[in-house]
Amino acid sequence: MEGRGAVLKEGQALESELDILREVANIGSGHAAASMERWLGKEMTLKVPVASMVPIEDVAEHIGDPMATVMGVYSRVLGDLEGHILYLITLEDARRLLDIILDPEDRGQGFSPNNLSAIAETGNILFNAYLGAVSELCGLELYPAPPTCTADMLAAIVNTILLEVSDGSELALYLETEFEEEDFNSTGNVLFVTDFQNLARMVDTLEE
Repeated sequence: MEGRGAVLKEGQALESELDILREVANIGSGHAAASMERWLGKEMTLKVPVASMVPIEDVAEHIGDPMATVMGVYSRVLGDLEGHILYLITLEDARRLLDIILDPEDRGQGFSPNNLSAIAETGNILFNAYLGAVSELCGLELYPAPPTCTADMLAAIVNTILLEVSDGSELALYLETEFEEEDFNSTGNVLFVTDFQNLARMVDTLEE
């Protein structure tokens, strides 16, 4: 019971700093939108309307139906802080994302290897942008390892990736992420997992 109370106390402390983390996410989303525009040659906006701390065991239900099939892009976070970062998107929103990032003649091919690579690259751009914002504001060098992309049930991805690699962490930083282009929009979810000491270090640096 004592350990559980300590975890809740830590979680409450982080909740009070969400405005700071949300600002980092908004800066990162601006970087990501600029990177996407350079990659695709089209104007794009990227918003982060929701930022929250979620217990890892509740992530699947927080996002949606745990039994629903989703697309997941995962990478380890390397550098001055270690952690894990995951981009989750429903199959419907994955198709919408492909409508945004693919030329019209390349649409309608489903989740072909090339299209999965495009989704993985989108995740990689997001990861680099968000971690780059942390590096820029905190003076910490953070970068993602090469990403992997898979489709599976939401609960299976969370259980396999987050629960197994969380290194004892009990909370995930959850960022709802909205892509908007002239004719399409797509909503996904970015999850960042590291231990409490690393998150506290990030926040303390941002507050200085």
